Amino acid sequence: MSEPYVVPEKEIFEQLMGMAKDHPVEMINLIKFNAQAKYEDGTVATGAEAYKTYSQNAAKFVEGVGGKVIWSGKPELTFIGPQDENWDLAFVVRYPNGQAFIDMVTNPEYIKVTKHRKAAVETSRLIRTKPAE
Repeated sequence: MSEPYVVPEKEIFEQLMGMAKDHPVEMINLIKFNAQAKYEDGTVATGAEAYKTYSQNAAKFVEGVGGKVIWSGKPELTFIGPQDENWDLAFVVRYPNGQAFIDMVTNPEYIKVTKHRKAAVETSRLIRTKPAE
């Protein structure tokens, strides 16, 4: 697997803040779990268990800004692409607009929940998309 990507880089977050916020966005998520979660406090769990905890706690924040998981699945094969990128989970979340996503990820209560995601994830991809024209 390539370099781990778990949290956004500051420059990319600033770029996100400057993007259009007035149209629906879909966030494509690709997740690779740690075999064992890496909690700072030593909590013992698998990466999958820690991600489940994150998902359960994050759902109210996603729904609170009008977001919804519109598709999820377990990747089986990378037909075209790097063969060392093997994902455990893929899903797409639709938000009513870009501002809704920003509101969620900057909510202090949501940020507290992300400790489970950070512990769970070996690497990930999070790709913002807009409706095709």
